Amino acid sequence: MDPLDPDDDLLESLYVVNKVAKRLADEATAAYDRGDVTESNVASARKDALYRTKTDVLNRIVAADPEAVTGEYHAVHGDVWLLVTVNGWEFHQPPHAFGSDLTDRIETANSVDEPRDVPYVRDASVERSDRSLEEALRRLADRGVDANDHLARPTISGEHDRLVDVRWACLR
Repeated sequence: MDPLDPDDDLLESLYVVNKVAKRLADEATAAYDRGDVTESNVASARKDALYRTKTDVLNRIVAADPEAVTGEYHAVHGDVWLLVTVNGWEFHQPPHAFGSDLTDRIETANSVDEPRDVPYVRDASVERSDRSLEEALRRLADRGVDANDHLARPTISGEHDRLVDVRWACLR
């Protein structure tokens, strides 16, 4: 794993990726509810890839500079999440996403066995940055993290078994 220096440019791009992933989760659900199989599958595939991209970047940051990362375990809707803070940017992550080797390197304010009970309201709007997803993805790709590499498959099966390319064109 190539370490990544957690500078503000990287963290802002990661923030945008995380917010868009949350929005895609909502869009996938809405499309599914209205019966739009293709749009639901596209949004879901891209959401999953963005969350895997987020995990990859956070893992590389912890590998590069564990002292730059602090954490606090939160209990949210019955699940335990690790809220990691890197240079003032915050990201929720399932603790197992880091793996125990990296999780053990993060200084935490509490233990996984005693998480803080925190009400979590998912806000999918991007408020801290006006950077577009495409710009964020290009900047991450320039640092060696290509979101297209995190897609389970480059295509999904849409309505009537039509194959739809879900890769981001800005990265091809």
